[in-house]
Amino acid sequence: MRLLDFLALAAVCFVWGLNFVVAKFSVTGVPGWVPGFEGSPPIFFAFLRFALLYAFLAPWLRPAPKDMKTMFGIALCMGALQYVLMFIGLQWATPSGMAIALQMGVPFATILSVILLKEKVGLVRVLGIVIAFFGVVLVIADPGQMDLSIGLLIGVAGAFVAALGMILVKRMPLDSIRMQAWIGLISWPPLLLLSLTFEQNQLQATLDGGWIFLGTLLFTVVLVNIFGHGVFYNLLQRYEATLIAPLTLMAPLVGIVAGLFITGDPVTWRLLVGGALTLSGVAVIALRQNRKLPTAGLAREKTL
Repeated sequence: MRLLDFLALAAVCFVWGLNFVVAKFSVTGVPGWVPGFEGSPPIFFAFLRFALLYAFLAPWLRPAPKDMKTMFGIALCMGALQYVLMFIGLQWATPSGMAIALQMGVPFATILSVILLKEKVGLVRVLGIVIAFFGVVLVIADPGQMDLSIGLLIGVAGAFVAALGMILVKRMPLDSIRMQAWIGLISWPPLLLLSLTFEQNQLQATLDGGWIFLGTLLFTVVLVNIFGHGVFYNLLQRYEATLIAPLTLMAPLVGIVAGLFITGDPVTWRLLVGGALTLSGVAVIALRQNRKLPTAGLAREKTL
């Protein structure tokens, strides 16, 4: 890989990793950061994210996908549902813990490719899946921090939904920008309806965040989605997925470090050992080519 391309990928991974802290602030306020701001309700924040994404990318909607039923499934799995799960989970989970939990998208995508696409998996990838599962279980199964465990379990559910969305993308591949434009368009209406039904005081709670909250919203849309995925998919067109996938492990590493040093996440042996096992298992899976779903090793990127 050329040095400039590696640096571009490193910049994307840095943005994606930092996004765990940004999202945590957006839905909880991170006590003490902005006085009076306790976070935007998670469903409403997801609505704002996708409405703004659609506003930026609306010119790229044409031509419309031929299979709109599949497009709706993709948008709900990779858009509305998985982001709501991640944001709800972050109300309890730490950014570093969520960065680890979302790595389960990779083994989930591999398992689903075996069940739904008849992919054949050898002993090495099976071992990687087992190691990744064991690592996440070690991080989550902490009886002393039940709220944290619940938040991470919700995050794991979001990773599964994203992996299911990748299976649907296999049936209808689109270029990155048009895919995101349609995900934005389809995701925001049900999110708005859900927020109006289950949440209260959304506007005031969000406005309390002021310019800093607006900055986090722009960060998640402009840098994470438009810049991050734009550069990422450009590189994926020029390099093999088995080369890109292991390098993207920089993103969760940045997320873990950012959580420890910026939001002060507690450092426990479960986090360190479980995180190391999870990333090791994911790396093993990512290094092995998935013939039916070549992007399976990149499933975690769908949840950022």
